[in-house]
Amino acid sequence: MLRPSVALLASAATATLLASWPSSATPSHESTTPLRADDGASAPLRPAPARDDGSVPSTGSDSPRTRPAVPEAPILPNAYRFVSYPDFLNQDVADLTAGDRQTYVDPDSGKVLNSTNVAYEEALDAVLSEIGSRGASDLLVAGDLMEGRWGRDDSGAGVFGPVRNDRERLAATRQAAATYYPAWSDRLAAYGLVPFPALGDHEIGDNPWRRPGDKWIDFKRRYVPAFKRLFARKLLREPDGDRRFVDRPRRGQARDTAYAVRLDRNVLLVTIDPFTRRDGDVQVRVDRAQLSWLRGVLRRARRQSVPWVMVQGHTPIAGPVRHRNSSTLSYQGSTGSALWRTMVQGGVDVYLTGEVHDQTVSVRDGVVQVAHGSLFYRGEASYLIGQATPKRLVLENRQFRGDVDFSDRLWTTSRLGAPGTVTYPDPSVVTGTLEARRTRDGGIDVQSSSGILRPTR
Repeated sequence: MLRPSVALLASAATATLLASWPSSATPSHESTTPLRADDGASAPLRPAPARDDGSVPSTGSDSPRTRPAVPEAPILPNAYRFVSYPDFLNQDVADLTAGDRQTYVDPDSGKVLNSTNVAYEEALDAVLSEIGSRGASDLLVAGDLMEGRWGRDDSGAGVFGPVRNDRERLAATRQAAATYYPAWSDRLAAYGLVPFPALGDHEIGDNPWRRPGDKWIDFKRRYVPAFKRLFARKLLREPDGDRRFVDRPRRGQARDTAYAVRLDRNVLLVTIDPFTRRDGDVQVRVDRAQLSWLRGVLRRARRQSVPWVMVQGHTPIAGPVRHRNSSTLSYQGSTGSALWRTMVQGGVDVYLTGEVHDQTVSVRDGVVQVAHGSLFYRGEASYLIGQATPKRLVLENRQFRGDVDFSDRLWTTSRLGAPGTVTYPDPSVVTGTLEARRTRDGGIDVQSSSGILRPTR
């Protein structure tokens, strides 16, 4: 059954592998986590031969929409279940004609401007109805909820007001945030899903943040703190204004955007903010205050014998990873960074990450990094189902195979708007599984894996 928003709109409308990581991305030694291949077909993957530019050419067989299905993961009795979907939606989606909103018309085409339509609402209903049926209400989103290129108006329609100077750009950004963030969270609530979001680069205007002579990019960089506050106020606060999460850094640039929460007696989730404004740019690294806070969180988790500790952050740390339609941001210093060392020493089991719009599992130094998620508006929506018991952790990647039509575009603040039509006619298929157990010495043992979730080497 379609959600009410679909009916309202209807009536109104009549992988390639990133093989060119910096040298610091190469681990100094192999993972100490035991990896056992279940069959010859499940041996750890190795990157294909690279081009001169360091990338691996994608093939039809490696496209998310053509990858073969694999058997479903086992169902663990009495397990805590969660869904993880980074980069959902990576797009600004809202009904700009709802209620008593003023209607705006494209000055060039004469069309009424909107950031959704019937096709989008039906496609979102198909994806979210399936996710909502999986027996999990907690939805982890490791960044890039929005397109977020706010404070600009490429169409000149003035939907969020003028953008002639930084004062007007900030006012327009606030209007966009007040429109798109509630639409995003209200949509999830309609399907019984509770979001646990992380900050991505699109929540601070999208990279890059430095380009000589570009006033909008200068605006984004100067107002990164304002972008972060808007994200936190709209998504990390209760309706009465109280903070959703009390365990967070008390100072530093991530004091409003990083948090830790016990999802279940078996799972601690730590959400980091990997973006720090420094030296006239935005760097992909946590600041000292956030790192100090993380160390304290992990020490408490160890004292409390939390069965599984998961960290989610927007950018991959270990490489290489597959990527599609991505700028391939990665964490500075890779597995040699202070953040990675803190996670290893602090007993983190799993690092959930996005940004690259494809799936790769990497096991380094006893930490399982899962880069995952795909672009809904590209017809490649995918999500991860997790199950956790005190001794076992099971992950399953589910992939949709949709269709897109770029002959028209949804309206957004930039002309890089999404295709006007996205359809998902069929349910998702399982394209990868991973089963892990807790070892006697407290480590994690990846016992079996299949498909796209087979760890790479």
